[in-house]
Amino acid sequence: MINNYTNCIRKILQRTALILFFSRTVVGVVCAQTPLSAFHFLSRWDDDTLAVASPTVLRIQYSSCWGMAINGHEYAIAGGAQNVLVLEVTDPTKPVLAGKFRGTATTIREFKSYKNRLYAVAGGGNEGLMIIDFSKAPDTIKRVYYSNEFFNYSHTITLDTLAGRIYLNGGDAASNGVTILDISKNPDKPTLIGNVPLPGGYVHDAYVRKDTLYVSSGYEGYYIFDMHDPLAPVELAKMSTGGYNHNSWLTAKGDFAYYTEEIPAGQPVRIVDLRKLKEGDIESAGTILNRGIPGGPSAPIPHNLYIKDNWLFVSQYEDGLLLYDISNPLQPALLDRYDSHPENIQYNGYYGNWGSYPWLPSGNIVTTDMQNGIFMLKITNSVAVAEIKAVLSCDISPNPVADLLHVTLDPSVQQWSYCLTDMTGRNLLNGKVSGTSEKWLDTASIVPGCYVLQVADHAGKMQRVKVVKG
Repeated sequence: MINNYTNCIRKILQRTALILFFSRTVVGVVCAQTPLSAFHFLSRWDDDTLAVASPTVLRIQYSSCWGMAINGHEYAIAGGAQNVLVLEVTDPTKPVLAGKFRGTATTIREFKSYKNRLYAVAGGGNEGLMIIDFSKAPDTIKRVYYSNEFFNYSHTITLDTLAGRIYLNGGDAASNGVTILDISKNPDKPTLIGNVPLPGGYVHDAYVRKDTLYVSSGYEGYYIFDMHDPLAPVELAKMSTGGYNHNSWLTAKGDFAYYTEEIPAGQPVRIVDLRKLKEGDIESAGTILNRGIPGGPSAPIPHNLYIKDNWLFVSQYEDGLLLYDISNPLQPALLDRYDSHPENIQYNGYYGNWGSYPWLPSGNIVTTDMQNGIFMLKITNSVAVAEIKAVLSCDISPNPVADLLHVTLDPSVQQWSYCLTDMTGRNLLNGKVSGTSEKWLDTASIVPGCYVLQVADHAGKMQRVKVVKG
């Protein structure tokens, strides 16, 4: 069984068109159901020879990602455990390594950009700040600054592109607040504004808009500060919902925010109503959490989220990258889920999709999986809220399966259909069920490998789950 499972995973991760299977477009056609088909796979870049952080536990080979568009060319940037990796993705189907900038630590990396410069920080060691100049790309991409003059490490970085101001979060120079640098006068030579303490203490991450800083302060919660005078922050509002506040982003209008709470596992994405922020009044306005795996020792973990227009992108570790339509901010609608981590069949914790960058002019999306590399995706033009189908709750057991697979839906679902396909999209089992919410499927004649089971009810709700035949 172990060898079959290993072979299955190896096939899934091959850089071939078969990975399109996990974008769910093939399955939707074969099963004659309306698919959640917003994401379209373009390419994957992975180098197994790169260094790995936490090799005995999580095996983090890649961390955060970013994007740059310079002189008609597009670039995907990703954090390697020892390097800042730059890929040219002007042709998103054929990523080309355009630069590899070595750091001194084996750790995670985070990025932001300003005036054709990339600003990179490392979560450990004593690397400080790295600035990479893209202004003369594609001819030259060079590192123009690399110094720990102001700090040694920073967990994340926030950049106010209007003010030319960097906020360094979770760093050693300001362990109970933020280190603030000025790059407005010279983007290649930062100057120190100050190490500024904040009431929430440790800052894990932050989002900034128009001198307002939206701070994720871990277990202390969510804080909002007026940073017009960066050395004298004014607290505008705060709230806590019990988890470890990890990161946040604002809607285009700024009337709502969404944030993740990474710890404990199973915390949902939370919606924050900011419409009365001027009165110091913010409140929780809802939650969203969709699971893509039946179960396991852990639970879904939303990690990093970003917003472009009316789209919410959520990197949910082992579930991959989730896309929601937030045209109605209080009723997010799931558009699709791209599984960048298909080797899992149950939740195990901190593996999988780290983050995404959805703002390239082409509309192509960069996303990174800690173990599986850098993915390029795009969103199909046909996506519309009216076509969205809700996700149906579905549990299967055992998984891996031998001869019989037990499929269980919500007890309220009494009429539904199922379809089991292989990696080429070939239909192996299908049928309709009436009068019961469960079904035993005979899988004895199916050869060992990886498969996808799709279920759908008469109202159009659907779900797809991975099945491993041992």
